[in-house]
Amino acid sequence: MIKIFSAHTTDFTQADYALQYSLLDIALREHIDRQKNTQDKTRSLAGYILLYRAVYQLFGKEKFKIYFNENGKPLCDFCYFNISHSDRCVVCAISDRPIGVDVQKIKGRSYREKYKFFNDKENAYVNKIDDLISLRYIEIFTKKESAVKMLGKTLSYASQVDTFSNEFIFDTKFAKEYVITICIKA
Repeated sequence: MIKIFSAHTTDFTQADYALQYSLLDIALREHIDRQKNTQDKTRSLAGYILLYRAVYQLFGKEKFKIYFNENGKPLCDFCYFNISHSDRCVVCAISDRPIGVDVQKIKGRSYREKYKFFNDKENAYVNKIDDLISLRYIEIFTKKESAVKMLGKTLSYASQVDTFSNEFIFDTKFAKEYVITICIKA
């Protein structure tokens, strides 16, 4: 089972945000409060609104415990989930097996011979067609980040992820302004 839930941060009211914040345990509140700015706090809290609504819809649970692994990945004991946000878009993936999700707003990218964290095959793929450099860059980047998140690692591990290997299964969607990729182990 894999379920994807998405929203824009503007889909929630201030009352939604205040209620969700009040329902979070102290560790999650501290996690949100450590975010750099108000936008990051809002996106993070929106992700937890999505998560709690999804868990209620799928499992009928209103309350559950979230804990963090050594790299800061949030976990729970009855399902696997992952949250990502970019700009105003928030995505939550829930599964019965380890899962990672990443969303990135499409931004212009120009040619580079070598992109950080990319191997030679990934660099060649991104640069093959000039008009597709931005989309292909974001495609590879979201694949890498979703794999890293699925594995519970930090972004520094991204260079070790080969998006062309058979180790991972990726599902990438190109929306109007965003690229969303989910990743599970093959």
